[in-house]
Amino acid sequence: MYSDWQAAAKARIAHLMADVPTGADWKARRQILRDNAAGFHGGTSWGKRVWAKHCKVYLAMYGKPQPAKETPLFAADIIFPFKKDTPDGPST
Repeated sequence: MYSDWQAAAKARIAHLMADVPTGADWKARRQILRDNAAGFHGGTSWGKRVWAKHCKVYLAMYGKPQPAKETPLFAADIIFPFKKDTPDGPST
């Protein structure tokens, strides 16, 4: 469909937002983007990924809060209460 999905997503978002009033909040803008998403990506997985990426960037400019980064889980953080292991090793 597109040879350059990144540029096409930016151009499509700019086209859709050209007539949006300047006082519109990020929620109203998000609804416009969601309503027009399928017209851009046509159901393709790559198109969906690119559209979501550029929508996040665009909405962040208008105050959409970004999710907090999750701390990765490590094996030492997982506790199995049914095991009698201690942090120093298995208990006997």
